[in-house]
Amino acid sequence: MSHRSITALAAGAILVLAACSSSGASSAASTAASSQPSAAGPQVCKETADPGAVAVSIVDFDFQPKDVTAKVNQVIAFTNTGSAAHTATLDSGGCTTANIAAGKSDGLVFSASGTYTFHCAIHSSMKGTIVIS
Repeated sequence: MSHRSITALAAGAILVLAACSSSGASSAASTAASSQPSAAGPQVCKETADPGAVAVSIVDFDFQPKDVTAKVNQVIAFTNTGSAAHTATLDSGGCTTANIAAGKSDGLVFSASGTYTFHCAIHSSMKGTIVIS
């Protein structure tokens, strides 16, 4: 076997091993990450398209009201009346709405009482607080 053939075989073997090991590491890492609770603890919030019992308007670059009060399992509907897309994203990173386009709505529903600070993931200066009782 020539020196070139051995080099080509060795390079091929290295590529195959690298592909297998990175795929396995990625899979193991994603499995571990998905089985770990978030830094904020168990999931207490989920996104929903259901119309909300509690209304929050997004007017230009501001949540109105900024301080929202709701009960456990009540949907908080965020309606965008401005022209730019926005989100309502918990500061803990545990829950977010989809990008809410102009004239559209999306909601969050909480399964546990508490105080949750939130912001727009697109415009970080937009902030508010949700109190769930």
